[in-house]
Order: sequence, then C-alpha cells, then structure tokens
Amino acid sequence: MSSISTFFARLISRELSHECDPWPHLLKGLSLSAEDIMCQTMMPLSEFNRLLSNALQASGDPGFGLRFGRHSQFFVNGDIGSAVFSAPTLLEVLRSLDDFSRLQAEYLTMEIKVEGRYLQLRGREDTSLSDTRLTQHEVMVLSLQNAVEMVLGRPFTDGRCHFAYPSPKYSDRYQKAFHSPCHFEAAATGIDIPRELLKIRSPFFDQLLWQRGRGRAATLMAELNDRSKCLHSHHILSLLRSQLPPLPDVKQIAALMLISERSLMRRLEGEGIRFRQVLMEWAHHYLADTGLSVDAIASQLGYQDTANFRRAFKRWNQCTPTDYRRQHSPAIDSPLKISPIEKTTLKI
Repeated sequence: MSSISTFFARLISRELSHECDPWPHLLKGLSLSAEDIMCQTMMPLSEFNRLLSNALQASGDPGFGLRFGRHSQFFVNGDIGSAVFSAPTLLEVLRSLDDFSRLQAEYLTMEIKVEGRYLQLRGREDTSLSDTRLTQHEVMVLSLQNAVEMVLGRPFTDGRCHFAYPSPKYSDRYQKAFHSPCHFEAAATGIDIPRELLKIRSPFFDQLLWQRGRGRAATLMAELNDRSKCLHSHHILSLLRSQLPPLPDVKQIAALMLISERSLMRRLEGEGIRFRQVLMEWAHHYLADTGLSVDAIASQLGYQDTANFRRAFKRWNQCTPTDYRRQHSPAIDSPLKISPIEKTTLKI
C-alpha cells in the first residue's frame, strides 16, 4: 500500500483552520482520526487523497494547493531530513531529494538529469491520484522550489517550472506562487535548474548529519530493494545523469553509495541490470558536454572497437552518436565552461 508523510495533511488542516474548524470536513470518509494524523509519521495514500479532496471541497478553492504548498517541504525531520538539508551544495540537496523521495513515497518516482544548460528534476506517479492530481503536482513543484530557495537565499527566478497538464482556469495565480516561468502540457511535472547554480554551497551544510543520512539511505535501499523497484540501478543512473564531467568510475560510484565495488555489481545483477546499460549514461554526457571524438568516447567507455560502440549506442538510443550530439549539445554561446576530462578505466 502506497503511503505519504502526514506532514502534508497537517499543512492542509492548518491552512483550512483559518476559515473553519478543519477536522469535521477533512475526516469525512477516512478511517484515521485527527490524533492519528497529528501523531503518526505516515498515512495511506488513499486516505490522503480523500482528505485532500475533502479540503478542496471545503475551501471552495481549486487553487488551494498553492496556499498550503508555499510552506511545503519533502522532508522536515529525522535522519532523512538531515541528509537533505545538511548536504554541502545545491546539487547534493537535489540528489538527496531524488534518493529519499523514492524510498519514502513508493508511488512517486523522481528523475534527475543534466540536459543542456539545465539540471532537470521531474516527478512521476505510478498510481492514480484521482481528482487531487493537479493539486499534488502543484505542491510537488512548490516543494522543489522551496528547497532550491533555501540554499539560494533568494527567489528562484532563473529556472523553469513544468506541469503535465493544461493551464488551469486560475493560472493567473501561478505567477505569484511560482517564481520562475511556467510551462504547461509538459511530458512530466518538475523544475529546471541552471547548471551554474548547482555548485552553490549550502549554509546549512553539516558533514556529520549528511554522512549519517547517506548511510541511512544505503541501509534502506538494501532492505527495500527488489526487482520491481530497481533502487540501486535507479540511484546509479541518477548520479550519472546529474554529474558533470569528469565522470566517476565504478569504484567512485560504489564509494558514493557507501558499498564495495563487488557489492555494487552484485546488486545490479540482482536487479537484472548489466553495467553496459549504465555506460550509455556516460556516453550521453560525453557526447553532450565534451568535445571528445566518438572514437575517444568509445575508448573511455572500455570499447576496443569503435564500430561496436556505435552499434550498441544506436541499439539503445535509436540514433547515432553524432545525431545525439547534434540534438543535445549546449548552445555555443552557453556561459558554462566544461573542463577536459581525464581517462578512466572501467571494469565491466
């Protein structure tokens, strides 16, 4: 059964309390009590969807999510909250959100990827959110915006917000709620962060808390992983997609995940993933973010024959390496400078 933090239900009750006694409205059709919601950490997603639907009806405001979502955060307490908000840079804050959201909310998959001038962070649900979908997407983007602004210390005006639905009737309120330009009918909901912001250091960095949170993540992944979730391969892909050259080798990735190289390979095999599949993510970065030739990239990835690399790349991506580079390289006038990368030796 999918679940969600009761934090959001508490935000809803507080926002509605400015208009009326919230609980008689919010608890209609729920098996949980107000005490359950105020004291427990998690609640079933089905119960939350009903509570949110009740709140939308009681408020009479289809944009109610914009009101309580301005105070929302993905994680606010415990080891997981510490890992997110004590990370050293904005990039690590966003990576932590990606890692932990997948562990704590099974119905929501966060996807992180460098694409051109931006780091893209997208969320996709794998279960129906019924009539609360639009509101939950609004709150998700507001949560991401709040996390970015926590590190920046200013409004996040230099990114882009994407919504996987048509412009709502109250879209004029988006300009006040979301500080970057909004785009509707996108393939997925999320935000784009300019790459030059990713190395900004967080004033809340705490090495001990961050390391403890990462250790907790590794433990949870080991406990919860199975073939259907594929958490380790997803984690590795997230690391690669959000990484700028020079890219880490297998040993460095294992160290980032706080496990041995052998354990990493074993867990990938347990998820039905071969490391050659993961290598395609390196290929994407080399083609988009460096000036290396295709021959040099093939060598970097451990291919003895460039023709084999070209065939493998086309099989996985339905286009040639040259076509991919043409479609995904940043604009020539992009202010971001990429340093030449050093050769890495990959064990496959």
